[in-house]
Amino acid sequence: MATSSLAVNAAGIDFQNPVLLAAGTAAYGRELARVIDIEKLGGLITKAVSVERRHGARAPRVAEFEGGMINAVGLANPGMEEVRDEHLPWLAANVRRAKVLVNVVGNQIEEFAAVVSTIDGSPAISGYELNVSCPNVKAGGIEFG
Repeated sequence: MATSSLAVNAAGIDFQNPVLLAAGTAAYGRELARVIDIEKLGGLITKAVSVERRHGARAPRVAEFEGGMINAVGLANPGMEEVRDEHLPWLAANVRRAKVLVNVVGNQIEEFAAVVSTIDGSPAISGYELNVSCPNVKAGGIEFG
């Protein structure tokens, strides 16, 4: 019996399948690994990573309504050095087949560059997603530009 492959290539990255978890939904992987096999995914996109720690939006961060829910986390994250020192080593040791893309956020080009230069080189990282607009930040939805 013939088997078919779900493998795809996007932006020069080979994914074993086209199923990627959107930015933030898997945090930095560790928490989600307790409930699903991350290695079955094509990849995951981490929570945002900024130069400095961000505490994000005040509670409530999630509201349910008929037909769905809405959230406003506000790009909460531990900052680039903690991600480099604590989260990326775990991803490198535990996620080998699924690809990891890091969501990078900043207010200026220099901040994006600082984050990438700080975490680049980790064997966990296959690519980056630049978070250039977030509708729930003080700048009125324009994070960059």
